Amino acid sequence: MVECSTNCFFVVSLHSNNMDMVQKFIQTILQTQSYYRQIIHREIREHNIDVTFEMLHILRCLDGAGNVNQQELANLTFKDKSSLSYLIKNMEKRGLIRREEDVNDKRSKLVLLTQKGNELYKEIKRIIEDVYSQMEECLDLEHIGICIEYMQEFTQTIKEK
Repeated sequence: MVECSTNCFFVVSLHSNNMDMVQKFIQTILQTQSYYRQIIHREIREHNIDVTFEMLHILRCLDGAGNVNQQELANLTFKDKSSLSYLIKNMEKRGLIRREEDVNDKRSKLVLLTQKGNELYKEIKRIIEDVYSQMEECLDLEHIGICIEYMQEFTQTIKEK
């Protein structure tokens, strides 16, 4: 242990406590995400729908974004192109999405929902909306709004690091 004045120890201790708080904050975010994924996965399984949470995320992004190429989809889903490529191939085999050549850029492939993928996502969306409704009943929406504002600020801060 380094010898220093009481003030020095207090500063080191305070810095350690701040680090502990940041670590606990990140762990709480990850824990919340994990619980959310478990709830959604359980609800989807109860409806005999066989998709992973990652596939659901792609369906949701394609539903909202329309025609996007693989790089744009990677950016929307925060996935690297190699792991996204595996998911896309798997979803193509299931008939949920298709890839077609981009008429504006022959090197690029657009990723689109098939009719089957669109219908499946509509069903999943209803399930998720029911989960959100149940959550709303036991949550303080004003508090959620404050959390959203802070999380956006936090995200921007760590994004810039």
